Amino acid sequence: MNYNVIKTIATGVGGVVWNFVGPALPCAAICTAMVFADCVTAWRLSRRVRRRVKDAPRDVGKLSSRRLGRVPVTLGKVYALLLLSHGVDEAILEGAGVITVGGVDLSLMKVAAGAVCFWQALSILENEASMNGATWARHARRWLIDKAGRHL
Repeated sequence: MNYNVIKTIATGVGGVVWNFVGPALPCAAICTAMVFADCVTAWRLSRRVRRRVKDAPRDVGKLSSRRLGRVPVTLGKVYALLLLSHGVDEAILEGAGVITVGGVDLSLMKVAAGAVCFWQALSILENEASMNGATWARHARRWLIDKAGRHL
């Protein structure tokens, strides 16, 4: 095949892919930040467990490649959810912003991103409230699960 034909086809395919993926990037960036914030709070919890539990296993309180290996899997699932919901917005609902709630246009992709952010925020709160002596943490533990046991 001629080089110019290959270049033209690749440019066209790249443009179509970018046109589909581009609108999802702001939501994907926020969801990525939330996933990494959850990782940081889980690591902080692991360090608190290491300090407070004398007979904790040796790997508690350290970064683990096994645990960090879950991050790309989680991010892949989040990105797939965002792209699928964006596809539903475009193909089935015929354009983003077709759902109006209280005068605000919503898309399925934004609702999915909000659900992911809520899920990660809840996990962050659970991590920060576990093995924490603060008053707010003691009250929060009434409704949140204690994740300290996962590190032991």
